[in-house]
Amino acid sequence: MMMDYNTEIQEYERLASMPEVQQAFAQDKGWEPLPAAPVAPAFDPDWLPPVLSEFSCAVAANLSVPLDLPSIVGLGAASACACSRAKVVICTDWEEPCQLFLMVVMGSGEGKSPTFTRMTKMLFEKQAEENRRRAVQIAKDAAAIDTLTAKKAQAVKKGRTEEAQALAQEIAGTPIMHPMRRFVGGDVTPEALPEVMEENGGATSILDDEGELLELLSGRYQERPNLDALLKGYTGSVLSITRRGRSVVVNHPSLSVMLLAQPFILHTLLNDERMTGKGLLARFLISEPEPLREYPNEEPAVPEALVQKYNAMLTRLMNMEHRTLHLSTEAREVFFAFRDEWRRRQWEDWDLLKTRDFIGKLAANTARIAGLLHLMGENGDEISAGTMRKAVEIVRYFVGHTLRLLDEGCKMSKPAKEALQLLLKNAEPVQKERDLKRKLQQRKLFRTSEAVDAALSELEKLGYIRKEKEPGTGHTATIVKVHPDLLRQKEGKVRYI
Repeated sequence: MMMDYNTEIQEYERLASMPEVQQAFAQDKGWEPLPAAPVAPAFDPDWLPPVLSEFSCAVAANLSVPLDLPSIVGLGAASACACSRAKVVICTDWEEPCQLFLMVVMGSGEGKSPTFTRMTKMLFEKQAEENRRRAVQIAKDAAAIDTLTAKKAQAVKKGRTEEAQALAQEIAGTPIMHPMRRFVGGDVTPEALPEVMEENGGATSILDDEGELLELLSGRYQERPNLDALLKGYTGSVLSITRRGRSVVVNHPSLSVMLLAQPFILHTLLNDERMTGKGLLARFLISEPEPLREYPNEEPAVPEALVQKYNAMLTRLMNMEHRTLHLSTEAREVFFAFRDEWRRRQWEDWDLLKTRDFIGKLAANTARIAGLLHLMGENGDEISAGTMRKAVEIVRYFVGHTLRLLDEGCKMSKPAKEALQLLLKNAEPVQKERDLKRKLQQRKLFRTSEAVDAALSELEKLGYIRKEKEPGTGHTATIVKVHPDLLRQKEGKVRYI
């Protein structure tokens, strides 16, 4: 019995959608190795604890920004709160603090500042409230120091050396209350940073939505700014400098950094031999999210209940006593398995990370992220294997973005890039060309069928896809096979690197 065309198509689509058929299509051999990372990996909210995940999704929907942006700024806010207050013990002689250096790179007008304000507003409000409380005592302490300084000046003037020395000793030993500066903007200079850290128990956090810190580091006010406070604030090594005629020593410096910057600033620093040679940029986890190309009709308000939960989480981190976290046996296995993986891949497809020194910080940042995820969402002091797996996936996400930023040879046209993003968003190893054309022709870059054909042909030449005739259908429909390395499967979730 002959089937009509529509019935035949329906039967084919039923068969083609079966998992075993999809798997068979995807297992073709002979794919060539891909360039490092053609498009930016997507951020999965399931990697985050529920409070941060739900709030980030709500903020992203409200402001029409990529989910990556509020998610990473929220992770940076948590890092700022936990800075100097927790550490992860990996093994007997290896521990990492629960603070991060994070950077999100996006163009002007893409929602960086509004998102930053939503995710960090409460921190600066709490700090301002605390400084209002401290104001009277700060003024009293300053007056006491001024009085002693004036007495010392009189003693020196009259030649009473012993009295002047005694007063100098008294000044040095007089306790002084300083303003709370746990959270500072990007306008704090690298030279002033050690003093800020000293006055705040050795710890502070830079939260910068304009990339001002990067401009300072590139030499806005002086040709070669001192990077020690940032380098040692990451590692916790003793920081010692001379500033304003006195020695500043911070025995246990702790620094958290969350930067939002425009692309040209990052690219300037990537070509700065001193910045890269010192290893400062390698300490950062860097993301360049793809801007939204399709905007929703509605931008729902963020529920007040989510705001309260998010603020309560940050407040808890701000006020917690110091905690020491340990890895469960299974979490340790996950951690060291990932370390073994990047040690191998640094000589293969992650060689750019090795060349530019990013590879050496992957293990430390994985442990730090795992610690933060645990602090935000779990009780007790043992990090689970599930939390460590999420930390690994977050690091993979940053690896993908960093490779994409570093790989200047991985170039493609905007239409090809947008077509590839749609293929990855669909997350299927085999996709129908007609469905892709229909979706792409709704976008500005693809007003004609020829424009879609050109983009897909470019992707095919670059080795990202293959176009083939649908097998056994008896008609001329075409399928698009996606390179299997772009859609590696792990635990049922798609990842791109």
